[in-house]
Amino acid sequence: MVDLLEVHKEKSLISIDARDAIRKGYHPRQEILKLVEEAQAPVLCEIHVPHKTGPLVAALEAMGLNVTIAQVDVGHFRLRALKLED
Repeated sequence: MVDLLEVHKEKSLISIDARDAIRKGYHPRQEILKLVEEAQAPVLCEIHVPHKTGPLVAALEAMGLNVTIAQVDVGHFRLRALKLED
């Protein structure tokens, strides 16, 4: 499943594009949460999805992260969460 996610990591940024995986019918929430959990703080986590994903946002917030949601384009939403502590 992780192979279906497009993941880019830099020192202070992790970008996870799950749009293709979700469009193919997969639900990679656990894989996304694991990538965010494993990312070394401080890091900005950007997650790209094709629609608003309430359960994913709720799970990220349960991890103690504040999540902002922006619609980038039709069928493209970006979730951002700043992870300050491991």
